[in-house]
Amino acid sequence: MKAMAAAAGFQDSVKRVMTARTLGKKTEAPASQEEEEDEFKTERRRCFQKVVKKVVQTQNTVNNVSRRPHKHVLYPSRSRSCIRRVSIVGAEPITQETAMELRTVVFGAADIHPFSLGEWLDHPFTFYDAGTAQAYGLRVPNSSTKGFVMCVQAFVLKHLLFSSRKLGSVGDVPKLLRTTRAAQVEALLGALSDMLWTAGGRQGAVLCLAHSEVNSSDDPQYMNDGCTEKIVVFQLGSYEEVKFTIKKYLFEMVTEGHHGMLLFLYSIVLSRTFPLLQEDMSGETHPLIQTNGSIHPCLVTLLLTGRATHHLHNGIIYEGDENTMARPKTGILQRAEVGLLVWKRHDGDSGVVGSRLKTPSLPIWVTRCNDAYGILFNPNRDLIRDYHAENRFDLYYYSSNSSQNATTILTIDTRTPSFREEYQLSPLENLIHTKWMDAEVNWNGTAPYV
Repeated sequence: MKAMAAAAGFQDSVKRVMTARTLGKKTEAPASQEEEEDEFKTERRRCFQKVVKKVVQTQNTVNNVSRRPHKHVLYPSRSRSCIRRVSIVGAEPITQETAMELRTVVFGAADIHPFSLGEWLDHPFTFYDAGTAQAYGLRVPNSSTKGFVMCVQAFVLKHLLFSSRKLGSVGDVPKLLRTTRAAQVEALLGALSDMLWTAGGRQGAVLCLAHSEVNSSDDPQYMNDGCTEKIVVFQLGSYEEVKFTIKKYLFEMVTEGHHGMLLFLYSIVLSRTFPLLQEDMSGETHPLIQTNGSIHPCLVTLLLTGRATHHLHNGIIYEGDENTMARPKTGILQRAEVGLLVWKRHDGDSGVVGSRLKTPSLPIWVTRCNDAYGILFNPNRDLIRDYHAENRFDLYYYSSNSSQNATTILTIDTRTPSFREEYQLSPLENLIHTKWMDAEVNWNGTAPYV
């Protein structure tokens, strides 16, 4: 009753005010033209002051939010209920058959227990704090996802170091690596867009997002994992459309509690398509995530080159003898933008990597030392284009190792040959020798940890 009385009183007050304003207007004398212009200017000034005040308040709010403690995410944390209210316009839910085939291709079985996906669920892409020595680096949540993250990291470095710089310029490397939050977002956006577009053969791409509703029906052969059965997909026909859509929904990839890494992995697979994946792998059926949790070498080449081949040599070679038909083995068909170096102790295939991966168009290499992944890179393009730059140069190494709290810089001197045997060198030094044979590697005071 009190609320109703208060409302009635408020309405009466409004009526009295409106009546008084009407009567006042009727009794007012016509204003002169000068008075009307002065009143108009005063009103414009008042409106402008209101706009300025609102802009200042908004800027203060943004500054206060940016100074709050955060948990190494690119966007402020949002509750799942908040995210799920976002309308995903233009996306189509995947079918039960697609969800099961995705699981089979990626994890080896459609009826895999959700526990086996545990290291891939609820993990977004996150950077170290902006402005720190490792601000350029993506965090690795666990050992299973490390190889996958390092492949994405390679393209992040491409955009941080080379996208906005003129050819031949090196720039302020420490400043580039101690990057800002905005630059982190732009680099990740560019990296994800490039990789999806390449996997789609530069003709189209698919982006997977998670919706709040379950798309697949109940099936005894399928156990819900909280992500795969909720996927909706965008079919994207141009690079600009890919980048625009990823930017619009980037929070799905970087918000804590969301399945950013798994969604992007599914996006890569669907962009390549199931038939082309089978063709890339020569009809072999092995999951992209192996039983020990690590990623299959085919997934590495898919992420780096857009084709899921197991062979790392240049072009196509034929194997066979006079008694058997020669069978083609398709390797890397064109020079890669980001390279790959591989070394494994007591592995006869340590020198199988061809020049199209050893000498990419950018001085960035994903490394696999005894199946442990990392990144070697140099901010100077001339290292790839001018052999004189290879006499003596530095390589930055990054692996998101918990013990790596400072930038690791290795100095490579190809003028001074190393006479130490393989067993006397660290795995990373042996890997470097697959590209720069017998070069002297100086860790510059850092104890070799790879």
